[in-house]
Amino acid sequence: MKTKTRILAIDTSCDDTSASVVEGRVVLSNVIASQTELHKPYGGVFPTVAKQAHKENINRVIELALKRAQTKPQQLAAIAVTQGPGLAPALEVGIRAAEAFAQEHSLPIIPVNHIEGHALSNLALPKTQLSKKHAQPKFPALAIIVSGGHTQFISIPSIGKYEIVGTTLDDAAGECLDKIGRMLHLGYPAGPVIEEFAKQGNPKAIEFPLPMTSSGDYNMSFSGLKTFARNTLEEITKEKALNKQQIYDFCASAQYSVFRHIMYKLSKLIEKEKYAEIWLGGGVASNTTLRRMIRETIKPDGLQLKVPYTRRLNQDNGAMIGIVASYKLESANENNGTKKIDRKPRWKIETK
Repeated sequence: MKTKTRILAIDTSCDDTSASVVEGRVVLSNVIASQTELHKPYGGVFPTVAKQAHKENINRVIELALKRAQTKPQQLAAIAVTQGPGLAPALEVGIRAAEAFAQEHSLPIIPVNHIEGHALSNLALPKTQLSKKHAQPKFPALAIIVSGGHTQFISIPSIGKYEIVGTTLDDAAGECLDKIGRMLHLGYPAGPVIEEFAKQGNPKAIEFPLPMTSSGDYNMSFSGLKTFARNTLEEITKEKALNKQQIYDFCASAQYSVFRHIMYKLSKLIEKEKYAEIWLGGGVASNTTLRRMIRETIKPDGLQLKVPYTRRLNQDNGAMIGIVASYKLESANENNGTKKIDRKPRWKIETK
């Protein structure tokens, strides 16, 4: 009898309700229900609204994920769920749904760290690779996580072992861009609008400062860039509002400054540490300018950038949670049977 390896994975860490079915590293389905329109009036994610929307969407999303994967509950080896980090009320919905499903179908639950999901998202494979032999990742790898809530460099000597070698000390890169976008009245979420406007602007039009050049570490700080943006906007709009081209130029300059800060720290890191592969994950990781700048930064060291096969894997999604769970299942380090899971809103990947 063939050993069951399919996993149903759930992610409700923030404002997307997602469920996926994976078999090993192969994604059989990846359903994502976005809440962006619900949170637009608030200019950001409103936790109680997110929790209610997750409650309304979770069962439908799970059913659709199973249907698209042509998988019945009895074909599953386990159910995985994001335990943290994330919004506590949002995490709660996914965890309780996973517990109920696990109890109903006598399945073990595999709790997963959300950042570990982003870190391993580039290892996911499309359905066409289901019966093929897969190339294995090379180690040590460096995962670069760039999202609305996190900006980190994570050293990975092997799957399951992680060390944060650099992190933001305040705002995340995506958060900084969103806040600058709000200053420009670009709506919510502002980050994607900045990306589009930046394509029509001059990234050197406004010279933003380069933070933390003398810190001697690989940590980052984006709050100073946000303050500089606010002060500069106040100065240049004293007499009249920005015209369209000025907005494009401001977006291009702000985006370039945020990414340049990451590149400066990245270049220092790979200068000192040797990595076999560079992985990119997180919501901002789908940005084409960011990808280009990373490739240019690592090319002199003979390194190539690995990114997920589809940009859907950059946003919060169940498939990346399933990939992590598959590795955990393979290494047999999970308990058999169901168990109670407590949410971990501030769960650091190093303390898994």
